[in-house]
Formats: sequence, structure tokens, C-alpha cells
Amino acid sequence: EKHHEVLDIGCGWGCLGIEAVKKTGCRYTGITLSEEQLKFAEQRAKEAGLEDRVRYLLCDYRELPSTHKYDRIFSIEMLEHVGHEYYEDFFRKCESVLADDGVVVIQVISIPDQRYDEHIRSSDFMKEYMFPGGSLPSMSRLTSAMAAASRLFVEHVENVGEHYFHTIRCWRKNLLKNQSKIRSLGFDEKFLRVWIYYFDYCAAGYMARTIADYQIILSRQGNLSAFRFPDASIPSAHSCA
Repeated sequence: EKHHEVLDIGCGWGCLGIEAVKKTGCRYTGITLSEEQLKFAEQRAKEAGLEDRVRYLLCDYRELPSTHKYDRIFSIEMLEHVGHEYYEDFFRKCESVLADDGVVVIQVISIPDQRYDEHIRSSDFMKEYMFPGGSLPSMSRLTSAMAAASRLFVEHVENVGEHYFHTIRCWRKNLLKNQSKIRSLGFDEKFLRVWIYYFDYCAAGYMARTIADYQIILSRQGNLSAFRFPDASIPSAHSCA
């Protein structure tokens, strides 16, 4: 809503913030560790004429001051980079900067619980090339970290992997369509092949249900102001299937 302050942990190239402000008029803060992403996102906000309501910061989420509270916190596929040992830190920080009636929305690629222990002990393509220093969390690892480090609990969870499959196929198509432009920027055949393999690897995983892509809504107990209509359903991606 217009009066909300929104935090985006791992804002990427800045598109979510711009769309959120366009649709709601909220005040948005996005944080990233990438100077390139920061510059690009700031330019997008400037071009959209939203500099008064959108700001981007070069900041580690652990360094966010707990004195400033946010009504809504987003984290879209950033948890994969956090690492097994630091999920508690992540949820602890989320709660410390969340307003009393705030809501946290997380999207995260996840591995089944039964394979998690082996996953964190071993190396694979994803950990070697795509998420160095990170790993795919399991659902139980996330919920146990959340319970241990915060008062947050799960309001809603949904696996949108079957929809993400189509997104990944579009990304792959765009990559192939623009491969000449990519090469002109100095990227070689190995770079292209790694990304093509990544898209195919993930698409196969979602179709085979060996990985998932969860959207998770979190809040604190008794948050009646954020969920005013208990008989109303939370919007579902599957309602559009």
C-alpha cells in the first residue's frame, strides 16, 4: 500500500522496486552487494522518474540498522547465496527490521529435505558455477532456522516450480537469440554453454520435481492488521494454471 515502506534484500537489477512503486506508490529500499547492479538500478529509477520513492543501497543485509523498520520485506532468490551456516542470521535480521504488523515474502529455490545433508557436504554444478559459497536450502532447514532465530512463522507456502519452468525456457530462448551481442561484449563460448546448461539443468529439475521454487509468506503470530480477512484466500499462482 502507499504508506508502506518496503525492503528488498538482494534487489538484483532493480525491476521489482520500480514495479512495486508504480503499482502501489510505496516507498522502496533495495540492497545489493554488486556495484554494477547498484548503478544499473539507480539509472532505471531515474529514467522512471521514481527517485523520490525508490532508493538502492550497496549494503550487506547483516549491516542494516535495526532502528529502521519496514512494513514489507522481500527476498527473491537471494537465500541460495546465504549459505547453510547463516540462515539463522538471515531470519534474525529480517525480524529485527520488520514492523510490528509487517510481512516477509521469500522466493527461494529449494532441494528436498531427504537430499539436503548430502547436498551441503558435496559439490555440484550449481555450487561450483552458479552459487559459489552458497547452497540450495531445504524447507525444513529454513523453517527450523526461522523458529530458532525469530518469532516469525509461515502464513502460506507454495511451490511455483512448474511455472518457473516456462520462465527459464524464455530466458534460454532470449540467451540464444542474443548470443552474438553477448560475444561482442567479450564473453566466450564457455560462458554461453555454462548458462545454457544451467537453464536446462533447472528446467529439468522443476519438471522432474527434484528441485522446487517456493514462495513463502511469513509474519508474526496475531498479525490481524496485515491479514484482515481470515476467510479470504491468499492469491495463488496455481489459480492461473
